[in-house]
Amino acid sequence: MADSMIAVRLHEVGSSFSVDQVRIPNVGNDEVLVDVKACGLCHSDMNYQEGVAPVGKLPITLGHEIAGVVAKTGTRVKGLREHERVLVHYIVSCGKCSFCRRGLENYCIHYRMIGKDIDGGFAEFVKVPARSIIKLPTGLPFEQAALIGCAVPTAYHALKRGRVQNGDVVAIFGIGGVGIHAIQLAAKCFTTKMVIAVDVFDWKLKLAGEIGATAVVNAAKQNVPMAISKITGGKLSNVVVDFVSRTRTMKQAILSTGKGGRVVLAGITRDTLQITPYTTLLGSELEIIGVDDHLYSEMTELIQFLRNRRISLSRSVTHTVSLDAINHGFDMLRAKREKVVRIVMANS
Repeated sequence: MADSMIAVRLHEVGSSFSVDQVRIPNVGNDEVLVDVKACGLCHSDMNYQEGVAPVGKLPITLGHEIAGVVAKTGTRVKGLREHERVLVHYIVSCGKCSFCRRGLENYCIHYRMIGKDIDGGFAEFVKVPARSIIKLPTGLPFEQAALIGCAVPTAYHALKRGRVQNGDVVAIFGIGGVGIHAIQLAAKCFTTKMVIAVDVFDWKLKLAGEIGATAVVNAAKQNVPMAISKITGGKLSNVVVDFVSRTRTMKQAILSTGKGGRVVLAGITRDTLQITPYTTLLGSELEIIGVDDHLYSEMTELIQFLRNRRISLSRSVTHTVSLDAINHGFDMLRAKREKVVRIVMANS
């Protein structure tokens, strides 16, 4: 193995990514070096690049949706072989605090994130703790597998946080790279009565209908709460999951939720929400629920869903880019002209 590799790094907030030659990281006793085969381009990466959310250091290699093969293991790592297909859970947790012991590593008091606080997967190799490794089944393309690192489990976690129940009406706001998976999961893995997709692009709504949405609302052309009220016969939604979380969509989400319902906010945003509890929450006993990350256990559950063919990621990856073309990939993501669902960096 060579001593150096290519890594695409952010040197300054607000700047483009730089293609750098860096040393391949040395693995510690409890770490694994992963030969990165695919890494998804996430909207969160743009938020880190633009300073909406802070990174842990500069320069830093972003990228947290990582799939690849084991290149090297530390001396204390058991049960992993070189060349084995793996997925990376991006949360680096202590494994010892009260939250970790309960399987809530996203609350870990020593929380760090691969691709935000420490170097991530926009590189040829990435060093990760062995406890962050999940084995991948054969036959699942690396480009699709990478999405199980964030885009799919974040949607799954949001639905679970919303306590989606048998017979619920669920509305999904924002049918992007995460929301599109929430549509499929809500329709096929939860016993929902109805799944309503809300977006401003007709092509996204068409795709949502093809993978499980029972009704669609174009927010650019319709009054969203009124449209959802009409669809549901005035009962509104039991759960609204907002993956946009702009001021307007958060207000629409509250107005689209019926009595005893849950509003789940899952979008990283600078926007604020001002509410009058008496007229918005108290009388209807609404809940507003935040979402942050997902869990290792949820990723393993999703892999089982894929094994059992309850869900499919065959239509999720619409574009791939090479490692040195990541800036172009994010330009496509920002432009919204290419009918992008999810873009993945693929290493040969």
